[in-house]
Amino acid sequence: MVKQYIELGTLILAIVALWLLLVFINNPIALLVNSAIAFVLLLLINAIFKVGIPINIITVLIVAIGGIIGLLLILLLRYSNVAFRTEN
Repeated sequence: MVKQYIELGTLILAIVALWLLLVFINNPIALLVNSAIAFVLLLLINAIFKVGIPINIITVLIVAIGGIIGLLLILLLRYSNVAFRTEN
């Protein structure tokens, strides 16, 4: 039951991210600033809170395209153990 809510939340977040991306296409400077802030936040979250999100091409692309919404999507998927897990 909880997994259905997580999937629904992820879907809603993806729709909001798509809408924001369409808004940012009209202003590419805002998209670049949003992506840079999100990437720095990803690095800080990994360094300070030891979240364990791997920094690879997939996470960088999600953060570069989605910005802060993409970062929130990565964190949601990480804490729900759906994706971005590191094997110990």
